[in-house]
Amino acid sequence: MEIEEENKEFHRIMGEILTMALAVESYLEFFIVNYFVKPQTGKTHFLNDSIILKIGFDRKIQLFKDICKREKFDKEVLEKVLEYINFVKDTRNKVAHWQGEKMFDKPIRLRKRTSFTTKDDILELNDSLSREMDENRLKAIKGIRDFYLKYSDEGTIDERPGNWDVIIK
Repeated sequence: MEIEEENKEFHRIMGEILTMALAVESYLEFFIVNYFVKPQTGKTHFLNDSIILKIGFDRKIQLFKDICKREKFDKEVLEKVLEYINFVKDTRNKVAHWQGEKMFDKPIRLRKRTSFTTKDDILELNDSLSREMDENRLKAIKGIRDFYLKYSDEGTIDERPGNWDVIIK
């Protein structure tokens, strides 16, 4: 492959990965703001724009996790969903913060920006990684959506009758 074609392919996959991560982050934002302000009003959008959009991906994941624990959602399902989300986040972070390098006859790849690296500090951007990212993205979004539908349909722990004693404990 010519270096120009290789460079285009490298950047295409970078763009795909960043776009997929943004989709998962957007679902987390939707889940969080609608948990706190339901039904949607101008306050929902105000909360999203003035607070939620300004916090990092890690904090959004922690809020999602805390809400799910508070709502007593299935722990095993939650752990799987968190694995998918964290794969997306970790891959996004590498793509966003590691530096590209071209070494001899190897494809362009990303390398952690430290003086000493191991094989774990190198990421090859290829269609296989893109497919893996997409699979994790879809599973993460489905999990977030399923938990959203659960609290949306059944109400939150605060809205369900007879649950005040659970909250106080």
